[in-house]
Amino acid sequence: MGSPMPAQSGTMVPSGGIIGRVIDQQSQLPLGGATVSLLGMHLQTATDSGGRFTHGGLGPGTYLIEVRAIGYGVSSWILKLKDGEVVDYTFEIAPLGVELDPVTVEGRPAYAERRLREFQERRRGGRGVFITEDQIKTSHAATMADLLRAVPGVRLNCRSGNCTAQMTRGARGVCAADWVLDGMPATMSSTPALPVVGIVGIEIYRSPGEAPAEFLKADSQCGVIAIWTKSGP
Repeated sequence: MGSPMPAQSGTMVPSGGIIGRVIDQQSQLPLGGATVSLLGMHLQTATDSGGRFTHGGLGPGTYLIEVRAIGYGVSSWILKLKDGEVVDYTFEIAPLGVELDPVTVEGRPAYAERRLREFQERRRGGRGVFITEDQIKTSHAATMADLLRAVPGVRLNCRSGNCTAQMTRGARGVCAADWVLDGMPATMSSTPALPVVGIVGIEIYRSPGEAPAEFLKADSQCGVIAIWTKSGP
């Protein structure tokens, strides 16, 4: 983990941080030696024998955390920190199911490749708004907010520098969007301040009727913003 730079005269050192524990989703046992990275910041550390780690010296903002461990799927989370806030969070990661075929006739596409195919299939279906990796690069956007501002049916509600993405086509009029990260519901991600570093595709559905069933929760009342990253499982 990188150490924060010493404060210069009149400069405040960020005092926020993330204290975490990585555990096996099935056994609930701690995982030592797992790698925890903050994407877009080049900050990386490893968990100790108790599965614990710390990323300190963080300022307010939204962070994309990636956890990797041998024998486990790569998982990502979005965490939002307030000024000086220290978040203590438990990260559960699932072991990979390994199948060995007696005879391999044709190589199976990697998960990332299958995920890209499904992304393109939904895109050809004509429902929702899709932003590809190439479009993200050519837009020179720094955050999700920069990308969402140009999407019809999406409105950014910003107060005191914090923004939330709202859909204007929901069943109840304007409503807050649900977020999905690499196929899983993303908690603590109600702000579009997430950096676009590492994002390879975005799907935006302005209402439950427009969204695929796999992205909807049982009580979904609004649209969905689905984010796909290079670090997805």
